[in-house]
Amino acid sequence: MSTPATHMRRALALAARAPHRTSPNPTVGCVIVRDGEVVGEGVTRPPGEAHAEIVALRAAGARARGADVYVTLEPCCHHGRTPPCTDALIAAGVRRVYAGVIDPNPVVAGRGLSLLAAAGIEATFGPGETAEACAAAIAPFRRFILDARPWITLKAGISLDGRIAAPGGDAKWITGEAARRDAHRLRARADAVLVGAETVRLDEPRLTVRGVPGADPRRVVLNRALDLDPAAAVFGPGALVFHGEAAPADRRAAFAERGVTLLSVPASAQGLDLTAVARALAGQGVVNLLVEGGGRVHGALLKARLADAICFYVAPRLLGEGRPVLAGLGFDRVADAPVLEAVEHRRFGQDVRIRGMIRYSEGPCSPG
Repeated sequence: MSTPATHMRRALALAARAPHRTSPNPTVGCVIVRDGEVVGEGVTRPPGEAHAEIVALRAAGARARGADVYVTLEPCCHHGRTPPCTDALIAAGVRRVYAGVIDPNPVVAGRGLSLLAAAGIEATFGPGETAEACAAAIAPFRRFILDARPWITLKAGISLDGRIAAPGGDAKWITGEAARRDAHRLRARADAVLVGAETVRLDEPRLTVRGVPGADPRRVVLNRALDLDPAAAVFGPGALVFHGEAAPADRRAAFAERGVTLLSVPASAQGLDLTAVARALAGQGVVNLLVEGGGRVHGALLKARLADAICFYVAPRLLGEGRPVLAGLGFDRVADAPVLEAVEHRRFGQDVRIRGMIRYSEGPCSPG
């Protein structure tokens, strides 16, 4: 039997499977039901194109009149790149709108449903059993809107003993092909992928999407002194490099000649100011940031309490004295260490993907 929760879960699934990026808009799913039959479905299109409600309304056509609408996020009620979804829902003559979660954007924040109710449409949040899932689905957008920084996911392929490479830096390949293909799906959904200078030196990454559908994310590198080779594969038009304010002018010119965008942020002996990096990325429209290391970058983001989630692919290998996935990070007490919530496990061949959202304790962090 179909229930409001059933339809909202379908809307969530649509959003989760979207094959494209929607930033700076959240990825939203919508299902329209009339007389128990699904008559329209939609997911947010790329920026400047239709929101989920509009896509679903177009699919439903005249059958939207008198129908119930299930949308994972409160419909927008303001003019942005597109007209308000509330206007379209009212014009379509829908009967009822279920919104999974309130829009954190202050220009909406409950006004969307209030306008629908004023037009005679029954508008409500819920159903309650899907509220947590709807909130999790827009967590990156909430972080971006309320904290002016991206949602930051730490991603790594690691051995069973927590190593991302052998002592000399070799890491090809810790995980199997299926896990690596899934990691490329993560890249396809991320707005940008960030690595540290040591990862560029050791791995010579391209940070592109390969073997799966989707466009390449923006490439971001942390290089305080600008001492990397500007001819490295990761650099070129569209790449973004953060450096310290003391980076030499001749090095800046060498990168600029490659079409790289350079951004200067405060730096110390411990490295670049990662809070400044995060805020600058938000200013570039980055909502979802995937961080692929190395261990020092992962550790520094956790120490700064800037990491929001992890996605680790754990392989059945033991590397011993290799390079750790988290470096420069330590806790005097187990109770002070961050923990994962909403943990998911999935197998890819012999590897296991572990994903979860990070909850920080109130305790201090000491150098590792």
